[in-house]
Amino acid sequence: MIEISSRAIFHAAFSLRAVPRSAHLPGSGWLRSLFFLGCCFVLVFSLNSDAAEVDGLYETEVLVTSQGRNERNEAIRMALDEVLIRVSGDRNTPRLEALRGLYKRSLQLVQQYRYRALPRRAGAPVGMSDELTQVLRVSFDPAAIDQALRKAAVPLWGQVRPATLVWVVVDDGGVRSLMAADTLPEVKQVMQLQAQRRGLPLFVPLWDLEDQMALRFSDVWGNFQDAILNGSARYATEAILVGRLFHQSDGIWESRWTLYQGGEAAHWQASSPLQAEVLSAGVDGVADHLGRRFAKVFDESQSSRLKVAVKDVRSLQGYARTLQFLQSLDVVTAMQVGSVMGETVTFDLQVRGDSEGLAQTISFGRTLVAVPAVINVDAGDALQTPSWEMAAETYDQLWYRLLP
Repeated sequence: MIEISSRAIFHAAFSLRAVPRSAHLPGSGWLRSLFFLGCCFVLVFSLNSDAAEVDGLYETEVLVTSQGRNERNEAIRMALDEVLIRVSGDRNTPRLEALRGLYKRSLQLVQQYRYRALPRRAGAPVGMSDELTQVLRVSFDPAAIDQALRKAAVPLWGQVRPATLVWVVVDDGGVRSLMAADTLPEVKQVMQLQAQRRGLPLFVPLWDLEDQMALRFSDVWGNFQDAILNGSARYATEAILVGRLFHQSDGIWESRWTLYQGGEAAHWQASSPLQAEVLSAGVDGVADHLGRRFAKVFDESQSSRLKVAVKDVRSLQGYARTLQFLQSLDVVTAMQVGSVMGETVTFDLQVRGDSEGLAQTISFGRTLVAVPAVINVDAGDALQTPSWEMAAETYDQLWYRLLP
């Protein structure tokens, strides 16, 4: 299961099992995807998560009709498609000529696979095949996948990713509804399903009294940037997606999407007879944009040794949380504890790239926050806080504080 949660908005988060793209399902496509989704929809309320970290990037499930070898091998190749897209952030990655050899040895990349039966429930959608009663869950070797992508000069997008808050208004025949924690569950399911496929931390607003006092329904429908940014501040996500869906008289769904991230705005549109497809296009647009911006091509010959000092590590649990977070960063290739002084722990890291790339990746999480550098001028003197540049030049070190 891919679990995505956020301490700041744990009560608004929801998570689903990773399932294959609609292209993996014969027949009625999204109808069957949504049926399967209804079987495994799980609410996740996390009180202790500190970052927008995406687990399960290298595993997924594919619907199958049997446990035969040929179908299993084809399902594994389909699963590899999804994992490569999720890890690289680029939907074109599976079609790259440089990765053709990877598919020839796809079976060698599998760490584990197992079948799971799906219950046939009463009232299933018409046309749902009785044969689609099981899934094949496949887990790939992360190190082997990463090595192949780096060798092919394909960007890698790490486990810690920008969280995105989603404001969506649906106009269905003149009736407008806003997707929130307790509204438009089918819309929410479709978007989270696609977010799981793309490895995107996606959250919905509560739309409680506090939200309604800070932001009007018409502000979202009108896509008024200042009002939306101000009204979203309580959720502290790195990106905000605004979507508006119209159901036209001819049965076509039209959608307009805007992504606010890093002081910039990106816009795109999508239309389809199926609402699920325009919702999926909204999520794909976010993943494509963020993937292009934050996925990086790593050159194994370019690496740096850095020191990261973390203050306010006051317990063994805090130390373990810091250690686990740093180890989860894709740019970190090796790490050891350099020193422990009071409540400050210094880690020696080997990283791909430079300190700027490491600092950017750390900023996506909610475990560490950057603080002014500290220099102990004399062991017997009080700590001082000079400029960042002075500390960096003298000690080549980044400073952070562990969030509670």
